[in-house]
Order: sequence, then structure tokens, then C-alpha cells
Amino acid sequence: MKISGKNIKNRIVLVILLAAASVFANGIWLSSTNSLAYLGQQTDFGSGTITNPYYGDFDYILGHLVPTNAIVHLGSGTFWTKGYCSASNYLIEIPSGVTIQGDGQAVTTIKRSPIFTNVNLTVLYSPSSNVSVHDLTVDCNASAYALNSWSNAVIGVQLTGSGETIEHVTIINGFGLKFAPEGFQMIVGSFGEGDNKVIGCSTSNFLGTYGDGVQPVGDCLVEGNSFYFPVQPAGVPEYPLFGINVCHSAKGAIVVDNYVYGGGDGFHNDTAGDTNLIIANNTFENVCQGVFLGGDSGPYNSVIISHNIMTMQTNYLVYQGQQFMVTVTAYYPGETNQNIVIDGNIMRFYHDVPFTSDGSQGALFFPTVTGGLNNNISVVNNQIDARMPSTMYGAVSNLYVSGNIPLNGSSIPGLTNSLPGP
Repeated sequence: MKISGKNIKNRIVLVILLAAASVFANGIWLSSTNSLAYLGQQTDFGSGTITNPYYGDFDYILGHLVPTNAIVHLGSGTFWTKGYCSASNYLIEIPSGVTIQGDGQAVTTIKRSPIFTNVNLTVLYSPSSNVSVHDLTVDCNASAYALNSWSNAVIGVQLTGSGETIEHVTIINGFGLKFAPEGFQMIVGSFGEGDNKVIGCSTSNFLGTYGDGVQPVGDCLVEGNSFYFPVQPAGVPEYPLFGINVCHSAKGAIVVDNYVYGGGDGFHNDTAGDTNLIIANNTFENVCQGVFLGGDSGPYNSVIISHNIMTMQTNYLVYQGQQFMVTVTAYYPGETNQNIVIDGNIMRFYHDVPFTSDGSQGALFFPTVTGGLNNNISVVNNQIDARMPSTMYGAVSNLYVSGNIPLNGSSIPGLTNSLPGP
């Protein structure tokens, strides 16, 4: 039987409407009306529909009226929360499979109320899998922590399962104090978890001296994000402010097309190691170090550092303060890092303003402890400022160097075509 074009069109429209109805059926709508006034009152009003959204105590609604696998639509305005605070036994969690969907980063804000003081807390938290947070701003509101130098951290979003997504989320006003608890602004995954994504997010106005833009644990995609930190001041040790801090990837983590400005390291890892890690097409601008692989409890295997732009901040730190564009460390005896490719990157000083190295600053640094080894290292087709020396400290075998172009000079100090084995 031949079906007319008009009938086909009608059927397509019907399918679209049914699909939309299915989404609306699974959706819960919230309004920010009087959110601060109702915080802590354990109240809710409305019916959760698009025409009669819930409003009242945001924490109570999230903890009691949102089932698993629901889509929670947040309207415009500010939704106030006490956050997740285990020290105060205030345990508001996003349920498994739930999507928190705002109306836009400039429109919807979830803001921490300063009710809890001088404790570690997270604004949005879930230990469950398949949780998503989209299109909103999270205000950690940690100014009191900064003013009082409280030795605790305020984290923006922490999702510790698998299949997690943070997309188009802005985190502002977070805090972590050196060397108190680290102020990770976004955390996704945990040991053994994977298939997580952080896409198109940003962090700014970090108020402390110890924190990261994002810390993915396990296999993940970190793509198209922007992380802003204060520029490292001169004359003091490097502040541990890191844009991206990936650890424990196994099947593979991909860090691509991100922008990090200021702080300590653009990409940082000092916890365990990584396997099948790709760091590509990122810009690490005005940073102390571009890519730092410290590996204090695990090696690195099959790492590609490719086509990144890295510019070193121009404030001289303290004497022999370590500062390199790429560092690969064999940290403990018996550790072997292998199959590391450093290809097509640009490494230079910010605004082309150098300082004189005391030997602890430069382009490349491959240190090992006694019994450690960096093996199968390729450094090819990079553009490196000739005023940035490279240091091979310890055991390096099978080093391949080719096609690197010096900037502001005729050669790259310390970078030769071969090194003897261990």
C-alpha cells in the first residue's frame, strides 16, 4: 500500500510529539522563587510540572522529591543550597541517573549558603553513576574561607561514579588552601570508574592557593574547557594551582582543546600514573609548567603530548624552583615510564619575555630516582625557545629527537639526538 506524502509527514510529526511527551513525562521542573527564604525549612510547593514547578527548600526537593533517572529542569535565578557536608551530617546527594539541567550558565545559578563554616564541603555531590549536570553556574561562595584562611576546601561539583557528565557548567568562587585539603573545582570518577566527560566548562575567581579546575579519576574525556587562575607571584615557591589533574586512566583519557591561564601547571599528575593518555591541542598560557607527570605511586605508559601551546610565566620563583614546560618523572625505584611522545608543541615564554634560568627552569625535564627509568621517549617537531634549556637527569634510554625548531636562537640547549642507556 502506498502511503501519501501528507500521511508520512503527519506520522513524523506524531513521532516527534510522542518523543517530546516522553521527555516531559520524565521531567521535574523547579523554580527559584524564594529559594533563600525557604532554605532549611523542609518545604515544597507546586507540583513539579512545567506550568506549576516545585519551589521552596531546594535541598529538600532534591533529596526527597527527585527519583532516580529523572531530568530536573532548573529555571532562571538563584537556587540556594547548603551543599553536601559530611562533617555536619548534611548529606544531600543527586540520585543515580539524574540530569540536572539549567537554562544556561548566565541564567541559572546554584549558590552555596554560608551556613556551614570552616568545613570541607561540596556544592553538588553524587556517589552514583550516570549523573549529569548541564548549563548552569555553581557559586561556591567561599569568600569567608579566604578572608579567614580556613584550612578546608569548597568544591563545586563532585560526581564519583561512571558515566558522569559535566557540560557547560561554570564554577566560581571556590577555595583550597596550601597545603590543606585540595580545592578541586570539579571531580569526576574514582578509582576503577570510567566513561566520564567534562565538556565546555569553566572555572574562575578561585580564592585560594591550592586547587584544580578539574580532577578526573579514571578514563575520561576533558574537552573544550577553560580554567582561569591567578598568575604565580615572583619570589615564592610555585602555588599548587592546576588546570587539569588526570590520574588512574587505564583504557585511556583524552584531554583536548582546553585553555588554562595562570596558576602552576596546565596539566598535572602527581598521584599514581596513567596509561593511554592523550594531551593534545590545548593552550597552557602564563603557567609555571605546561605538562607535569610526577607519578609518585605509578608509572606512565603510552602518553601522547601533541600540538599544545605552552607559555611559561615570566616571574622568577625562588632559587632552584622547578619550572619546565614538560616534566616526566620516574619517581620511585623500579618505576619505568615508557612510550612517551612529545610532538609538535610550541614552548616559549609568555609575551616572549624570558628570565635567566638557574638550571631548574626550562623546556623539558626527565628526572629519575636511582632504579627508575624513562624509556622510549620521542621529542619531535616541537618549536622551543632557545632560552629554555632541557635537562635529562637520571636514566633515559631510547631517546629519539628530531625536527625540533629553536625559537630566538640557533639551538636548544641540552636537547641532543641520543643519550646512552641506563
